[in-house]
Amino acid sequence: MGYLIGDATAPTTPGPKMIVHVCNNIGAWGKGFVMALSKRWPEPQSQYMGWYRERKSNDFGLGEVQFAQVKADL
Repeated sequence: MGYLIGDATAPTTPGPKMIVHVCNNIGAWGKGFVMALSKRWPEPQSQYMGWYRERKSNDFGLGEVQFAQVKADL
Protein backbone atom coordinates (compact mmCIF):
# COMPACT_ATOMS: atom_id res chain seq x y z
CA MET A 1 0.00 0.00 0.00
CA GLY A 2 2.68 2.57 0.86
CA TYR A 3 2.50 5.72 2.91
CA LEU A 4 -0.49 8.02 3.14
CA ILE A 5 0.08 11.72 3.68
CA GLY A 6 -2.45 13.84 5.55
CA ASP A 7 -4.03 14.48 8.92
CA ALA A 8 -3.71 11.37 11.11
CA THR A 9 -6.82 12.43 13.04
CA ALA A 10 -8.90 12.37 9.86
CA PRO A 11 -8.32 9.02 8.11
CA THR A 12 -9.92 8.85 4.68
CA THR A 13 -9.84 5.17 3.80
CA PRO A 14 -13.22 3.43 3.55
CA GLY A 15 -14.50 1.16 6.30
CA PRO A 16 -13.64 0.89 9.99
CA LYS A 17 -10.46 2.68 11.08
CA MET A 18 -8.15 2.84 14.09
CA ILE A 19 -5.81 5.63 15.12
CA VAL A 20 -3.08 3.91 17.10
CA HIS A 21 -0.95 5.87 19.54
CA VAL A 22 1.64 4.69 22.04
CA CYS A 23 1.58 6.71 25.23
CA ASN A 24 3.28 6.99 28.59
CA ASN A 25 2.24 5.35 31.85
CA ILE A 26 2.61 8.39 34.09
CA GLY A 27 -0.82 9.90 33.52
CA ALA A 28 0.51 12.85 31.51
CA TRP A 29 -1.42 14.23 28.55
CA GLY A 30 -0.40 17.55 27.06
CA LYS A 31 2.29 17.35 24.37
CA GLY A 32 2.69 15.90 20.91
CA PHE A 33 0.09 13.97 18.95
CA VAL A 34 -2.39 13.82 21.84
CA MET A 35 -2.95 17.56 21.43
CA ALA A 36 -4.30 16.94 17.91
CA LEU A 37 -6.55 14.17 19.30
CA SER A 38 -7.86 16.44 22.06
CA LYS A 39 -8.57 19.22 19.59
CA ARG A 40 -10.85 16.89 17.65
CA TRP A 41 -12.42 14.72 20.40
CA PRO A 42 -12.55 14.83 24.23
CA GLU A 43 -13.11 11.07 24.69
CA PRO A 44 -9.53 9.77 24.35
CA GLN A 45 -8.11 12.15 26.97
CA SER A 46 -11.03 11.66 29.34
CA GLN A 47 -10.80 7.87 29.12
CA TYR A 48 -7.00 7.83 29.47
CA MET A 49 -6.99 10.11 32.51
CA GLY A 50 -9.82 8.11 34.11
CA TRP A 51 -7.94 4.87 33.46
CA TYR A 52 -4.84 6.34 35.09
CA ARG A 53 -6.75 7.59 38.16
CA GLU A 54 -8.56 4.28 38.68
CA ARG A 55 -5.68 1.95 37.78
CA LYS A 56 -5.00 -1.20 39.70
CA SER A 57 -1.49 -2.47 40.43
CA ASN A 58 -0.90 -4.18 37.04
CA ASP A 59 -3.48 -2.79 34.64
CA PHE A 60 -1.56 0.28 33.46
CA GLY A 61 1.73 -1.32 32.44
CA LEU A 62 3.65 -2.25 29.34
CA GLY A 63 1.44 -4.01 26.81
CA GLU A 64 -1.91 -2.84 28.15
CA VAL A 65 -4.29 -1.23 25.68
CA GLN A 66 -7.29 1.05 25.80
CA PHE A 67 -9.80 1.77 23.05
CA ALA A 68 -11.76 5.04 22.81
CA GLN A 69 -14.43 5.08 20.11
CA VAL A 70 -14.94 8.60 18.79
CA LYS A 71 -17.19 7.90 15.79
CA ALA A 72 -19.15 4.90 14.54
CA ASP A 73 -16.29 3.83 12.26
CA LEU A 74 -13.34 5.20 14.24
